[in-house]
Amino acid sequence: MSFPKVFEPRTFRARFATFWSDFIRANYRNPEEVSVAFGVTFQTALNWWNGANRPSGDVVALAGRRFMDFMEGRG
Repeated sequence: MSFPKVFEPRTFRARFATFWSDFIRANYRNPEEVSVAFGVTFQTALNWWNGANRPSGDVVALAGRRFMDFMEGRG
């Protein structure tokens, strides 16, 4: 992934829940499908769907290349 020359980790962290929400909305039909795909509770999937919180690194790793491609397309 390419980042601007000045990368602000705090800003990225603050925006990550929105990035994740955009990704799962683009790739899954609903929170139920997200719950099954990532092995999390429906409430967790719903929170991600709504951008209320972000996943941990292991979940992002499960998303694999598709998430990396999604993020590269944002910049």
